Amino acid sequence: MPVRRLTPSASRMFQETGEIAENAGRQQTRNAVPAGQIAEKLKRIAPKFILTCARGSSDHAATYAKYLFETQMGLAVCSFAPSVASLYAAQTDFREAVFISISQSGRSPDLLSASRAAKAGGAYVVAVVNDEASPLAGLADDVLPIGAGPELSVAATKSCIGAMSALYHLCAEWRGEDRMRSALATLPETLAQAWSLDWPEAVAPLCGARQALILSRGIGLAGAQEAALKLKETCMIQAEGFSAAEVRHGPMTIVGEGFPVIAIATFDASQESIDSVSREFLRSGAWVLVAGKPVDGASCLPTPRAPDSNLQPLVFLQAFYKFANALSFDRGLDPDNPRNLSKVTKTV
Repeated sequence: MPVRRLTPSASRMFQETGEIAENAGRQQTRNAVPAGQIAEKLKRIAPKFILTCARGSSDHAATYAKYLFETQMGLAVCSFAPSVASLYAAQTDFREAVFISISQSGRSPDLLSASRAAKAGGAYVVAVVNDEASPLAGLADDVLPIGAGPELSVAATKSCIGAMSALYHLCAEWRGEDRMRSALATLPETLAQAWSLDWPEAVAPLCGARQALILSRGIGLAGAQEAALKLKETCMIQAEGFSAAEVRHGPMTIVGEGFPVIAIATFDASQESIDSVSREFLRSGAWVLVAGKPVDGASCLPTPRAPDSNLQPLVFLQAFYKFANALSFDRGLDPDNPRNLSKVTKTV
């Protein structure tokens, strides 16, 4: 079979990432009714806690949900391990919980098993799903559509940001917060600005890299985790996403002269700790690249500031996805055909 010869702008990953800003605007209009209805039901139910269930990029959207709902709604959010239901068949008490299943395809057997168990155990089950004809959508109590359209790229991009924006929309309605609604309304414009940017500063440190560290904190951790996964999937770089707090508990020892580090700005209470660790890495000789907020001595990756700091991970990822696609080609790879991966992963 002949090898595909594509330019970065011809890849499915590039084309689908380029749809994100438009999708965000369309999603807001389409989800106005379901987001409002689910929010009203949540107000009546008054859950005591939230459980999320997801894998891969969708699990990074779940990390986003954790920080978003814990800080904005004051409810504890925990990640439910699908194998508790699918492999161990454990009986779990889900009463007084809202169970949020997040998936692009809505077809992985373990996610379906966990969602059925949650429903049987008394939870209110909400599916944040891109394929509205999927089994997950069929078994949930309510569906919050991602609405990104068919996603053919193996490396999920538009469905991940779409899941995050849908969750933010739900939180805005649950809080009844006009400030959040206004920020969401301007998100498509900010995403379009991010899409217009390039990161030539990041090519040299990452083009030949075997490892990298992606750093943030709080709600920014979701962006760090997702960026690290994309560098693995599309660029074959052993990248890891860490909290600026957690990285001090051991991982700092691997960072030395010339080691590439990307620090993601949050523009919130966690920013100073991100800056502090970035400066420590600079002193150790690391090649530090900061996305969104300059740090003396570090290379700055241009990233627009989001209309709400809780939307900053989405804006970062919009710019990062474009860079990761181009970097994959720079490294002689094809982001649409990552080794050993398929689009729908069906885990038992």
